[in-house]
Amino acid sequence: MRKAARAWLALALLAGSAAPLASAPAKPAASADMSLAQLRASDVRVLSVGYRLATANAPFCRTVENAAGLTLHHIGQYPDATGARATFGFASDYAVLALVPDGPAARAGLRTDDAITSLNGAPFAPSDAELAAIDQVPAYRPIAWADARLRAALDKGPVTLGILRGDQPSTLTVEGTAACRSRFELRPSASYGASADGDIVGITVPMLSFMADDDELAAILAHELSHNLLEHQRRLNEAGVQRGLMQQLGRNARLTLATEIEADRLSIWLMANAGYDPQGAIRFWTRYGKQRGKGIFSAPTHYRWKKRVGLFGEEMAKLTAATRGPQGWHPPLLAEPLAPLQ
Repeated sequence: MRKAARAWLALALLAGSAAPLASAPAKPAASADMSLAQLRASDVRVLSVGYRLATANAPFCRTVENAAGLTLHHIGQYPDATGARATFGFASDYAVLALVPDGPAARAGLRTDDAITSLNGAPFAPSDAELAAIDQVPAYRPIAWADARLRAALDKGPVTLGILRGDQPSTLTVEGTAACRSRFELRPSASYGASADGDIVGITVPMLSFMADDDELAAILAHELSHNLLEHQRRLNEAGVQRGLMQQLGRNARLTLATEIEADRLSIWLMANAGYDPQGAIRFWTRYGKQRGKGIFSAPTHYRWKKRVGLFGEEMAKLTAATRGPQGWHPPLLAEPLAPLQ
């Protein structure tokens, strides 16, 4: 459920449990505050590493947008609106959840928990008709609307945001910076995983917790970002690849594996351009493979971890032999036309 489900987790953490808030036992305020701080810090970490990957590789991406380095949330994502307002402020329905340190929004003076009231002079509030037209679960529609509206405005140039900080109104001008088109978000789940849907890159809380450092996190986010940059979802759909159990069979599995290999190869170049150590991919998959290397990561749609580590080594050798240009290493997979999967 994306942000809607994530909001349930945030409120549950305030009560000291991953169960819904209504059934969670009360905990001391200090413990609740620590849990919330850790959750927000995780949001900032995912946003920041993703932003760095997307902006560093912008010169080589086919589709570029202006990124502001912030994540919004909406009061409607939270079952307990009163508790959410007490915790996050929410002087209006939209507020700042996370910021990239020294990103465009932070440099403009935006702060965490600032409420967003207007965009370029227009009220920052969707109509019922606009929400109804969004193909998402109802609780996520307001934030999907906000993300789309803000991204569209940033792509036209600097934006003026009306904010409330406490009860004090103000305006700020935010100028985005070029980035490969994708958004990055933390997802609440009990499982280990990461995903890409063509626009959003998501990573679950357990998967993030497994990362030893940001180089390892960059390896996973770069892999999922690669799926978006190479338009794998669209190309798999156009090739008629079936999902679910059928994806593990025959041609479906072979084409899916081909996209996973491409994403692994491209991820090494994306990491290097963003200043992350590509060895992080090897460290992560070696440790993860030894401890958890079963399930989807040993399925016919993915290489087993040892073969995957070998592939990373091959790609790092290609990177070492390549000439770095003034804007970075031009990834070969982004220099080639996107061919149909066959």
